[in-house]
Amino acid sequence: MPAGVLIEDSPFGRIVVPASLPQARAVFYTTADFDGRLNAAVAREIAGFISGRFGIEASLNTCTQVHGATVVPVRPEKEWRECDSCDALWTAEAHVAIGIKVADCLPVTLVDPGHGVLANIHSGWRGAVQRITDVTLDSIERETAFEAAPALAYLGPSIRLCCFEVGEEVAAQFDERFVDRSRARPHVDLVALTAARLLARGFHPSRIIDCGLCTRCEGSMFHSFRREGKGGGRNLAIAAQ
Repeated sequence: MPAGVLIEDSPFGRIVVPASLPQARAVFYTTADFDGRLNAAVAREIAGFISGRFGIEASLNTCTQVHGATVVPVRPEKEWRECDSCDALWTAEAHVAIGIKVADCLPVTLVDPGHGVLANIHSGWRGAVQRITDVTLDSIERETAFEAAPALAYLGPSIRLCCFEVGEEVAAQFDERFVDRSRARPHVDLVALTAARLLARGFHPSRIIDCGLCTRCEGSMFHSFRREGKGGGRNLAIAAQ
């Protein structure tokens, strides 16, 4: 397990937590111990866990994800809210938790503690091609005083270059810098691509924090669509403030 993360027990089994988080912020990832399926009761349990573990009272907002680049700003709600047909959520208000469902796609969490901005992005290869991280930052910067240089970006468990084999029709949509052609079939590095986009937007390299965990590797503790297929579970990437 990389040194920059902690494994903890929770009501949902093991979770992974970045070792360093800003004050009054939560970021964590569920594992294959939990199927990731949500309903109102589970959402309340997640909110209770966030309160007890991180000391943050927050309502949970999640996405009905469509592998696009639609971004939705969210506000505190009394109950769990599932936002329709989007792949990124952000807020500039307190008492909000944002959840993304992943099973190989890359969860990208952005935190600007100075301006109270929090975002959670579901970035699969289709979203990455559509520059969903840039689209999210554009949305945030239009409406807030967000600053990239002091902000933090957490790159969560996802399929990595080692395992992300794709067809030529997918590889052709990426900058060749992020395609490994040394093997029989191309492999794409979504993490490196995302980090490059964050750097281009002004994030400091030391504040782009990659957990280094692959969901597809043999023995991985996470759900993987590539390994389990459509009937498999989902890992939740949760952020709150």
